[in-house]
Amino acid sequence: MSWPADVARVSIYGAGQLGSGVASLLRQRGEHAVDGPFGRDERERALGSGADVVLIATTTRLADVVDDIRRAVRAGSNVLVSAEETANPYLVDPALAAEVHDGAVAAGVTVLGAGLNPGLVFDALVLTVLGAAADDVDVSVSRTVDISGFGTPVLRRIGVGLTPTEFDEGVRAGEVLGHAGFPQSISIVGRARGIAVPSIEPSLAAVVTSEPLTLRDGREIAAGRTAGVDQTYRATRDGRTWYEARFRGHVDPASVGWALADVITLTRDGEVVQELTARPCFPAQSGSQHVLANSIDRVLAARPGWLNVADLPPAAWSGSAAS
Repeated sequence: MSWPADVARVSIYGAGQLGSGVASLLRQRGEHAVDGPFGRDERERALGSGADVVLIATTTRLADVVDDIRRAVRAGSNVLVSAEETANPYLVDPALAAEVHDGAVAAGVTVLGAGLNPGLVFDALVLTVLGAAADDVDVSVSRTVDISGFGTPVLRRIGVGLTPTEFDEGVRAGEVLGHAGFPQSISIVGRARGIAVPSIEPSLAAVVTSEPLTLRDGREIAAGRTAGVDQTYRATRDGRTWYEARFRGHVDPASVGWALADVITLTRDGEVVQELTARPCFPAQSGSQHVLANSIDRVLAARPGWLNVADLPPAAWSGSAAS
């Protein structure tokens, strides 16, 4: 298919569920020219083409994607990244983040780390709700999600399919993360509210199944192994928790009595002021795919540099192809 010269070209690096899903969604809409998804053996083709936007949908940590971001920026591409730590890279490596930011400014391109979370539930949506709230409220966000659709490597990184001992050892080694990106989301909300974030207390607990479980694709988790996680991050200010983020992910939430939901609660002095609930929760896989697909145009329109979701309008599909 030939495309008009003014149609934006999107190159997708990462041929897993996320990258493949975004590529399929963009092709269905027909608004952008899509290259890929490309696997790691086609890295240069994916990153060095000079596409208007390069989507990097490969892994979690900043250190593992920063060279890919640099390569795409050098080729003159805007960069959209799913890696959770890139939502606010200054928390991980301020000097490295500043270097890439300066390079993006010099190249006249934008870098944005975003997805469903970080990118929506724990930050952008929270900021939208806070837009109608008093300045003195505290925030609690709870997300309960079915994670059975993730592939085995992602489930292992979350902490599923392990013995309790393997889980604890993985946490200590930094190999088991639960869901990543909570400090990034909290810092984005804090910056937008003028709050420094010096203290964030994390906790990560395994949920062990007493019965064997079979996932939708036939994979099995034996009794006595981990089938989910219960994870909390608390940010304190003046001795008070002003932001609490809780994530509960399980391969069979109904088996432990968990109802799927995203809940944002605003409180004052421990009393609920407002509560917003999405039931069931935004789906993990398709939700992330839609946030990324709907971020292409806002990245193209953004000012140069490494930005975060508080710097940009909400992710949205224009729907121009259907009009």
